[in-house]
Amino acid sequence: MGPLVNLAVLAQAVVVALLLLAVPLLGGRRFRAGGPGALRPAAYFAALGVGFLCIEIFLIERASFYLNDRTTGFALVLSGMLVCSGAGSMLAGRFEGRERRGVVLAGLVVVAWCALLLAGLQPFLLATLDLPFVAREGIVLLALAPASVALGLPFPLGLARMGHGGFLPWAWGLNGAFSVVATPLATLIATELGYDGVLLLALVLYGSVVVSFPPIRKNPLWPDITSA
Repeated sequence: MGPLVNLAVLAQAVVVALLLLAVPLLGGRRFRAGGPGALRPAAYFAALGVGFLCIEIFLIERASFYLNDRTTGFALVLSGMLVCSGAGSMLAGRFEGRERRGVVLAGLVVVAWCALLLAGLQPFLLATLDLPFVAREGIVLLALAPASVALGLPFPLGLARMGHGGFLPWAWGLNGAFSVVATPLATLIATELGYDGVLLLALVLYGSVVVSFPPIRKNPLWPDITSA
């Protein structure tokens, strides 16, 4: 019953995400006036939502095994990723006017990091299981830090590229909706292919992030919304 439940949850999350994805189609002329459409930004922010959670889920599972403590593994990965990705977001201002360069750099770091873990993480974990608990905690933090800093860059850089106004709540909502999709999707993939399959999906998604980074727009998707 487990896979069927996950499949049902995934189907519900996908329906909600697709409904949110369709919101720009209701914008009529305001939407069409913004440029060639929302396909690339939609793919971009959706991939970020799924990819980030897939990496987080993979790391929680591997850290839980490595530390032999799921609670500590969860707390360590979650807090470490939040702090490091927050630091990465703070660096986004350094790429003002060079947003694509920042996204390409972050995407390459994440893709290379995923490939490195797929190739050598399991042997490394098995070889260092005898280390003290505190040393293994430090290794977990050191392992997640480079990718987590890079993970903090693409979202604010994407928002900066797209401008302000009505697009912003849609981008936030789209990213959040596909983050919800990521959990049952990752669970199904892990059941069928193992957690390396989840990390492989994240690798592919962050490669697509580099390709789908939105072009510069002369006008936002919607005109600026001013408060009364």
